[in-house]
Amino acid sequence: MKLEDKIYWGRAVGGCILGLFTTILRIDRFGSVIAILLAIAVYIISAFFLRVFINSESRSLLGRKLYLTGSGTYGALWLLSWILSYNLILHPQ
Repeated sequence: MKLEDKIYWGRAVGGCILGLFTTILRIDRFGSVIAILLAIAVYIISAFFLRVFINSESRSLLGRKLYLTGSGTYGALWLLSWILSYNLILHPQ
């Protein structure tokens, strides 16, 4: 598997896990804006970790893809897993 694919799938799984944690930790009780800011902050932190842990040759080959790969998937899966887990865990009928 290429490095770009690993980054993509890592962010996809990370978005799902963070959406679940957003529900479990009830971060939305502080407001949805705080939950959204948390998701953005975790994404930015993950980009910094990737920048540190990936060697300079791979970083130069990836370029902007290092920061943008999986960003849409991360956001969509975070939101989907947050909504789904919120409705299944906190409001079952």
